[in-house]
Amino acid sequence: MNRDLEIRASKIFKKQQGEILWPYGLATPNRRRSALSEDQYKEAAAHARVAQLVIVEWAEDHGLRSSESGCCPRWLLRNASRQCEPDACENYGSGPRNDERWLDHPIFWLKDGLPTVITSSPYSVSEDDRSRIEQWQESGLVAAFGGPGWYGYGTTQIVMWHPERLASVYLAEDADRLLRHSK
Repeated sequence: MNRDLEIRASKIFKKQQGEILWPYGLATPNRRRSALSEDQYKEAAAHARVAQLVIVEWAEDHGLRSSESGCCPRWLLRNASRQCEPDACENYGSGPRNDERWLDHPIFWLKDGLPTVITSSPYSVSEDDRSRIEQWQESGLVAAFGGPGWYGYGTTQIVMWHPERLASVYLAEDADRLLRHSK
């Protein structure tokens, strides 16, 4: 990773032992531990670099940083970034039966220290998922769907946010598409 991207990413994501803790699916594969062929590894590493750039630019444009405290859409309605007590998400109607499918590969985002955005990348969005997201919108949240965003691999991007903390959000670019255009 180039030094500029590492500096920018360290303002958005936590670091551990000097390494950026990228969200699931965005870390550059480790060549020594990879079972990928040389060509597959180069392709996976190139995808990760583009996806990392896309997510960093997206977060910077919105003034966001990641949070490890997010747990469910109810988190967006809180005035502090703290995780629900065990099983509390289910008590409020979230959890495996209702939100788990569309909250695949979630990333929770803060703006000015407040819970503001959830992004997710499910492999599909069912009518039940859409109905559930509409229920959260009735709570005052806003949601948008579209394209694979930075995660790719056949997923759909969902962004849900608190409109009083962030007026609007754009969907992130598809890292696979950007990579194809850069060749």
